[in-house]
Amino acid sequence: MGNIVTLKSKTKLGCDICDKCCINRGDIKITPVNVVEISRYMNISLHEFIDLYTEKLEDQPLELVIKAKGSHNRCILNDPLTSRCQVHRVKPMQCVTFPLVPIYLEKDIFYKQDTCVCENQKEIEVIDWLNGKDGIYMKYKRIYMEWINFVECMQKIWYKLNPEVQEEIFNILYFNYKSNDDNIEKSVKNNIKKVKKMICKIKP
Repeated sequence: MGNIVTLKSKTKLGCDICDKCCINRGDIKITPVNVVEISRYMNISLHEFIDLYTEKLEDQPLELVIKAKGSHNRCILNDPLTSRCQVHRVKPMQCVTFPLVPIYLEKDIFYKQDTCVCENQKEIEVIDWLNGKDGIYMKYKRIYMEWINFVECMQKIWYKLNPEVQEEIFNILYFNYKSNDDNIEKSVKNNIKKVKKMICKIKP
């Protein structure tokens, strides 16, 4: 059985790089922040990263997931020879929080799953566990929440939009970034606002 924890909770957590959390995947969702940061980290273009490493969720418009490959559905960003994540410093939020699942993100409340098989777990404060992963959680929590809320709203009207508008929206959200942009969070927010204004102008 798992249990409910907050940032100040002390619980046993750890990682011995066993790769068990990187197989049977194909469900790791990413945001535009991830697309920009990971593509930069890998030194490839946004288009190349999306084409080679992600897939669209057809039943969840605007959502992208990291591809899985092989008979074990291993995350394509996990190195099978070393079991290490190739983008550890800029990994998606879902990977940052594992084995904690956000159940009330605004208040930093999580459900601790019992799916991690690491034997070398030590008692640690949840906030230290999250901050220890290159500060991704605290750095991008707000834009992550904003993205989730935005996507949920967009999914309600997505199929009322014609394909040309859908494509334009996707391009704005995932490709409208400059190579020298040093504030990705701000740029993502601006693109979300741009899409919202665009939708408002479209007649029902």
